Amino acid sequence: MKRSKKTKLVGVQEYINPSTGEIVPMQVVSVEDRDFDFHKLWLKNLVNSLDFMTNQKLKLTFWIIEHIDRENRLIMTQRKIIEETGISLRTVANTMKALQESDPPFLIKISSGVYQVNPKIIWKGSHGKRMGVIYDYDRKTKK
Repeated sequence: MKRSKKTKLVGVQEYINPSTGEIVPMQVVSVEDRDFDFHKLWLKNLVNSLDFMTNQKLKLTFWIIEHIDRENRLIMTQRKIIEETGISLRTVANTMKALQESDPPFLIKISSGVYQVNPKIIWKGSHGKRMGVIYDYDRKTKK
């Protein structure tokens, strides 16, 4: 992913010159970091399109992505995942384990029934929020 800066003219505001005490009109500019050169993906449409060729593990992975919260967490026990998805206990357990052992890990287990998807792999939301979640995620994975 590439990054750029977006500059936006906010307007004119008055500031006090600290040397002279004079009130001076100044143009105010906002500069934002932006991500670009990435693919947008409509997950539900992709899953529906590829449904004929996917296996249960892939279906579970897509299901996890659809059910994460704003912190990239899935707060649900494996038993509840089985109830929600209809996927077998063995497949859910094996998939969750494989997602945690992948390199880089797609998923980490925070506590019983709480998992977090790696925000360096999948993220929905603003750049600033993502940076905060990545910082927190990195702290959790360096135990």
